[in-house]
Amino acid sequence: MSLLSWLTDRLILQSTRHDIHVPERSPSRLPHGDGDLEVWVHRVGPDTQGAPDLYLLEFPGTASRAEHRTDFVEDCWSQRCVEIWAINPPGYGNSSGTASLKKLPAMAERALQELQQVAGETPVIVAGGSLGSVSALYLAARHRVDGLLVQNPPALREVILAQSGWWHFKWLARMIADQIPPELDSLANARRVTVPAVFVTAQQDTVVLPHIQRQIINAYAGPLKIFNMPDADHDTPLVESDFEQLRPMASWLYNAASH
Repeated sequence: MSLLSWLTDRLILQSTRHDIHVPERSPSRLPHGDGDLEVWVHRVGPDTQGAPDLYLLEFPGTASRAEHRTDFVEDCWSQRCVEIWAINPPGYGNSSGTASLKKLPAMAERALQELQQVAGETPVIVAGGSLGSVSALYLAARHRVDGLLVQNPPALREVILAQSGWWHFKWLARMIADQIPPELDSLANARRVTVPAVFVTAQQDTVVLPHIQRQIINAYAGPLKIFNMPDADHDTPLVESDFEQLRPMASWLYNAASH
């Protein structure tokens, strides 16, 4: 790994390995390469005892973990039993290896492969907030999935180039941006995706600027619905009035993914 590649990983990825107590849940281990991935599986919906109506493969944001609750993923399904597989990438939680952008594609593909074997004919939607949307878009552009659900999606190269403050040397910003693996180009991936999608976007986002999110939305080639949060920053939580608007979009996504 080059110094610039290492620096790019350190700037973007905020991996942690500390224990996070999750009552009534326990992780599974998925063999991957020379180690394994940590997978947290749980169900949401009015009846979680029967067969799932939908499987959802979720990738966490850069400073998040699969153990964390993700409101925009979990609280928008009021009438469906949804089984969520949340994945800790390499370097996060108890997943093997070190955190690296270059490892995200293989990680995502391995998780999808395993989930599709379990899901059979049941629809599979890929999801992620912030950095997690990069893996979700990568999969949707290259593999058979039935839908996409993302929040505040970044185009990593454009986010780096748009940063101000400590980016005093634009040449360094360009060199860092050039280290982003081309397969993680969310703008290019969005142009290739044709499955239905729901985008949740914060209009006051100071991390992934709204115009960058808009570039991805405008590039998206499939049918989509957009839930705009006009006063929200990157980490602003959704409230019940937000979910009242988001749940019909989730129902549309399920119905579109099921056909």
